[in-house]
Order: sequence, then structure tokens, then C-alpha cells
Amino acid sequence: VGLAHNDGASFGNYIMFVLITSCSSVGIGLLFSIFSAVTKDRSSGQALMSVLIVILILFSGFTVQPTIIPDYWIWVYWINIFAWAFRGLAVNEYDSGKYDYPSGVEGMTQGQLILSHLGFVDRNGDPYTFEWAGYSILFSIFVGLLSIFIASVALKRIRYSTGLTKSTRTEENEDANSGTTEIVTEMPFQKANLTFRDIHYSVTSSIGHEKIEILKGIDGVIEAGKMTALMGSSGAGKTTLMDVLSLRKTSGEICGDVRLNGHPREELSFRRCTGYVEQFDRQSAALTIRETCEFSAKLRLESSAPAVTKESTTRYIDQILDMLELTAIENFQVGSDATGGLSFEQKKRLSIAVELSASPSILFLDEPTSGLDARAASIVMRGLQRIVYTGRAVCATIHQPSIAIFNSFDTLLLLKRGGEVVFFGDIGKESCNLIEYFQNYVVVSPIEPGENPATWMLTVIGAGSNTAGTEKQFDFAGSYKESVSYKNCLRKIAKYEDSASDANRIAYSSRFATSKRTQLKVVLKRAWQIYWRSPSYNRTRIVTSMLLSLLIGSVYVGNRVPTNEAEMNSRVTTIYLSFLIIAVNGLNTVLAFFEAERNMYYRHKAAQMYESDVISFAFTAAEVPFLVLSCFLYVTIFYFMLGFAVDKGKFFFYYLFMLLCMANFTYIGHMLVSLSADSQIAQGFGGLFVSNTSLFTGVLIRPENIPTFWIFMYWILPGHYILEGLLVTQFYEDDTPIQASLGSPFWDYLGCDHQASQADNTLDCVGSAEEWVFATFGGIFVIDHIPGCIAYLVGLLIITRLVTFWALGHLNYRKA
Repeated sequence: VGLAHNDGASFGNYIMFVLITSCSSVGIGLLFSIFSAVTKDRSSGQALMSVLIVILILFSGFTVQPTIIPDYWIWVYWINIFAWAFRGLAVNEYDSGKYDYPSGVEGMTQGQLILSHLGFVDRNGDPYTFEWAGYSILFSIFVGLLSIFIASVALKRIRYSTGLTKSTRTEENEDANSGTTEIVTEMPFQKANLTFRDIHYSVTSSIGHEKIEILKGIDGVIEAGKMTALMGSSGAGKTTLMDVLSLRKTSGEICGDVRLNGHPREELSFRRCTGYVEQFDRQSAALTIRETCEFSAKLRLESSAPAVTKESTTRYIDQILDMLELTAIENFQVGSDATGGLSFEQKKRLSIAVELSASPSILFLDEPTSGLDARAASIVMRGLQRIVYTGRAVCATIHQPSIAIFNSFDTLLLLKRGGEVVFFGDIGKESCNLIEYFQNYVVVSPIEPGENPATWMLTVIGAGSNTAGTEKQFDFAGSYKESVSYKNCLRKIAKYEDSASDANRIAYSSRFATSKRTQLKVVLKRAWQIYWRSPSYNRTRIVTSMLLSLLIGSVYVGNRVPTNEAEMNSRVTTIYLSFLIIAVNGLNTVLAFFEAERNMYYRHKAAQMYESDVISFAFTAAEVPFLVLSCFLYVTIFYFMLGFAVDKGKFFFYYLFMLLCMANFTYIGHMLVSLSADSQIAQGFGGLFVSNTSLFTGVLIRPENIPTFWIFMYWILPGHYILEGLLVTQFYEDDTPIQASLGSPFWDYLGCDHQASQADNTLDCVGSAEEWVFATFGGIFVIDHIPGCIAYLVGLLIITRLVTFWALGHLNYRKA
């Protein structure tokens, strides 16, 4: 960069530079940590931080020079850590000795003249001296210590309730009346029996290229009208087996034979006739319980079936909610842990209701009772039993069930560590078949009266019983292969395979249950509901836009018409700051919001609810009203408070370029989330994109001063197209007289060099505002470029949507 170091300066200037930047960075970081302590959620914190960043930059002495800041805002300048850091760095550079040569102004060195132009002068008009660099360090330390104190007090005293539910009492009042509910209005589904032979699953070791086999030759049946439990010790592969059977496993190597009603499993039909409830399933926080179930039903029930009508769908949803004891809270929003909402157990039942709304033939559940108390678990199990009564097959992984829960299952597939079967078959009444099977082995100690059969069998196979007089562990997997239970399993598999016929084949004529038009209608309605009910995202950014415009505009209320270069520079940097901070705020706030919806889409994609272009269109369209409104409010306030031309054409172009700016950065946020594994990674790429955009816009480094090697960044990034559009359209044919500063590009452009010899900076050297823009930006910013700027920004908008569409369709960061 060429800062002062050994050319009249000393090594002390370098040390001071390091101390100022380090102390101010730590102080600023600690200052921002206060927002983590006092705000309820990430979006609110980011919005408030955006306001603070604008205040810090606006009154730093760089955007608006200290001599131009109104008296009613000057106090902000003096408590601003950015201002102290900027002042300290400027004094450390220009009072270092490097610039002690004559400036052309009597009695001032070049360094003193630069400090005077920057507005760093005392009440007497004398430039600040080197001790102000030390004051900068002391102020940063003070801000850091004060921030630690405030954040500590806030963490101790401020509490936000999370995960609250208002429905417990209401549900308890319903318990007595909801124990026998069954589905009367049944949606069409075909009973399905799932058989699987010799299932193997292996992955490549993360250390080397060695194959690790997780499942080793699993055989079994999941029968219609029965509940099948998948159990085993930790690491046995029960969840892996269910993911393999349900087509949720997207990595690793799978082999084996899986059949549905004796027919080879076909992915399209299988996904449409099955449901999958994850252990920690997520639903859209902004929707109610009923809306969530209706969304699933409208997109997953076969629209061509005569039985599927609007009225029958409503009745079907009513019965599902009643069956799972959700009727009393059907109009409650799902909520989240951060904002409050349904309890963990209520969300578990909702997830089951969502899958049942699709009328599946087979329902898979991953540990449906884990993390629930006895009452909640019993409600879930009652719901599953009612589902089984309809003739559907239910398969669930279970971890440490109670006696009552374990005895609710009809069939058990038990795995040992290493992915081998040690038992498959009917459990029997009070687990009699299971107990009899294991007690037939002499190495197994009999079950104690009242002991939980599930705990007992896991202890038996997990600890490994030793035969008398030997140290060899008993091979339960090998013994199972020789048992009658294994032969019965193979006979049952053969029976269902032999029963295959055209009548019991489950097949669908299309990939999706509904038409593209229906998908667009339903998904767009859902997107709109989510946006409207997300105040921490949408209403916050609208309010933030209004506050920022009022704040920035208030600086210029008393100085609406620029008269010199300092005032023009302040306006340009203010315009630059205004669009950049709105862009950054739009990009950052959308990341976490869109990540949640993207993850929901992965879930919907696995269930084949709608196509990727549908959600891309829906969230594009849902953003538009909020972008138009927030931009209009921002521009209207900002435009007239800065004293811009009362001209409808100029106002339109200013609004157009700000709208394109907000839209591009918001949709770039969508694109980055679609391409990244999570919002944190997307934010890292977004920060890199924003920092380069801000650097190569043409304000921090004028276009003609950008090195040849980096000039491509100026042309490919959107910043300069936005700035050029805002400035050129606003100051086109603007004849406002602007006083040139001695030695500036504007001074040179006007041909005022001959006056410099008189060493009088107050001589008249005046040009128009339009000429100032042309001269200051090296003659590059011209009105003829405006169509190209608009075309670039519209093209970038289209590219971001196309990339988002492609990423949603081809990438999947859903954990498998």
C-alpha cells in the first residue's frame, strides 16, 4: 500500500498502525457482541447491527467530513469508535514526517493540508497532531471494556422464553375423548408388503480406501397392518437399514433385493407410496398445524383420483388431527426454539400427521418416542396403532422403549453391533415369542419377573454370554441363521414374492401427484404465508430501511444543495454507503431464512411433492412485494431529504437502480445458500463478494487508479454499475455550481492549474455537478452507459435465479 515507514517516518509509525487497527478491531467486535446478548434472534440482531454499522460509517469522518456533520449529530462523531480509529490512522500517516514538504499553501506542509481537507482540525483550524493517534488506542480499549460490561449484564438479566406451548391443558382435556378415533373418510391407498433379501451397505473409510460394511446380509418383511420395530445396540445399523429401505440413503454402496408386493422396488412409485418421519423433523415455523397438513395433502394425494376432492381432503385432515390428538391446537403456529411454539412432542405428532396426510402405504419413523415423557410417548403410540388399524404398514426404529411401548409392536427385527440379524419375527403377546426364542439358548439367563423384555434382550446380545468353561462369545447371529425363525422369515419373503400380480402392483402414471399449475398455486400461497408471518425477516428489513433513510437523510436537512467538492464527496460516499448497506443487510438477513426453507424443500423433494423450479419461482415472487415496498419507502425518504432533483424521471431511475440493487443482493443470498452446505458457509462467500464489490465500486479506489491486474473486478462485480446508474442519472444536466478544490481532478478538468501558483484556495474555480461527476470518475461515468448498466443488473438477476434453480435441482445437502 505504501504507507509511511522509512521515508521520513519511523518504525514507531508502523507499531502505532498495528496497535490502532488491532485495538479498534477488538473493540468493534466486542461492541457488536452486545447485540447477541440483547436480541431475541439472529435476524433481529443483524438488522440492529446494520443500523449501527451505518451510524458508525456515516459519522466516521470518511463518509461525511467532520466539518460538514450538523451540530445536532456531532456528538455521535465524538463517541464513534470508527471515527477515533480513522482519525488516529490518518494522523499517524500524515503527521509521520513523510509529508513534511511544502504544499503550495503558505505555512502548511502537504500532510497538514491533507488533514485539513479531511476535516481533522481543532477549533482554531489547526490540523490534529500525533498524540491523537494515542488517544485512538485509549478510546478503543475503553469501548471494549464497556462492551464487555454491558454484554455481561445483558446476558445475566435478559431472558427470552423458547419452546413454549400454550396447549398442554387443552390437550389433557381432550385425552379422555380421543382414545378410539379412527379414520372414516379414507383416501385411496393400496396395501403394501415390503420384503428385502441379503441387504448389504458399505462406505469408504475416511482414513483410507478401505470398505467398511455396515449392514451384512439383512433379510426381513414389513407387513401391511402391522407395526415393525427395528432395534439394536448403538452402532448396529438400525437407522441405516431404515434409510436404505426407504430410499433416503444417498451415499455409500447398497446391494440386495427389495420388493414391494413382490414386484422389484421402483423409485418413483416407492417414494410416492411411502412416508418418512425423521427423528428431529422440521416443519415451517410460520405455518399452523392445519396448514402444514393441508399443504402435504394438496401436493401428495393423487389429484386424478375421484375420491380426492376439496371436501374429502378437509374431512381427512380433520380425522388425522383428531386421531393424533392435535385438533385442539390445529391453529397454533409451529414456531421454533428461538421464538417459541409447539413442544418437541407436539412437533413429533405433527410430523406423523404430515406424512399420514399423503395417505402412504408404508410409514417409516426414526425413533418416534425418543426424548418424550411417558404421557407423550403413549399419545404417539396410540396414533401409530390407529394408523396400523387402517391397513398401513408401520416401521420404526426404537431406542430403549418402555414395556408398554415395546409390547405395542407386532414384529421385531433385532440387529447386533456390526449389522447382523439376531432375531426377526412376531414378538407375541407380552413378548412371549421373543422371550421363548432367546431362553432356548442355554447361555442366556432367564428374564426376571417384571423386567423389560427390550432391555433384557439388548443386554443379552450386547454383553455377550459366555458358555461354561470357554472364553468364546456366543454367536447369536450365526445361531439365528440356523433357527426356525430364519426359515420362517425366508418362507414369508417367498410367499409375498410369489403373490406378485398386476392387481397388487403399485404404480403411478406421473412423477408428481398434482399438475404444475396446482404446485405453483399451493407452493406460492405457502411462500407468501411464510413471508407475511416472518416479522424478524420482512417487517424488520422494512423498518430498518426507513430508519436508515431517515438517519442518513437527517445529515443533509440543513445542507440540501452542495456548493463545493467536500460536500459533493460527502454526497457520493453517502449514496455509496446507502446502497451498499442496504445490499449487505438484504444479503445477510436472507441467508438463515432461506436456509430453513431450502432444507424443507429437500424434505419435500424426497417425498416428490413438487419440482425445483416451482419453489424457485415461488420464493422469487414472494420476495417482490417486500422488495418493492421497502425500496420505495427507503428511496422516497432518502431522495427528498438529500435535496435531489424534483424530477419524476430522475426519481424513477434512482428507484429503479436501488430496487435492482436490493433484488440482486437478496437473490444472490438465495443462490449462495443453494450452493452451500449451510448459511455460515454462504455468509463467508457473501462477505467475500460484498467486500470485493465495495472495494471495486469506484469510491474507495477511483476507476482510473485501479491496477490493471484487478480492473476485471471493476467490470464483473455489480457495485460500479449501481453507483454509475445512481450518480449519472441524478446529476445529468445538473448545473449546480461546485467550487473546485486545489489540485483535485475536477480542478484539473476545469483548467484551473494556472491559479494554483497564487497559493490561494479560495479563488473561483467553479464547474457544474454534472462536470464534477464526469471528472472525478475519470470520464467513465456517462449517460450513454445507463442502458448497459440496467442490462447488466437485469442479466445478473436472471443468472442468480437460474443458478439457484439448478442448485436446488441438482445439489442436496440433506444429511444421509
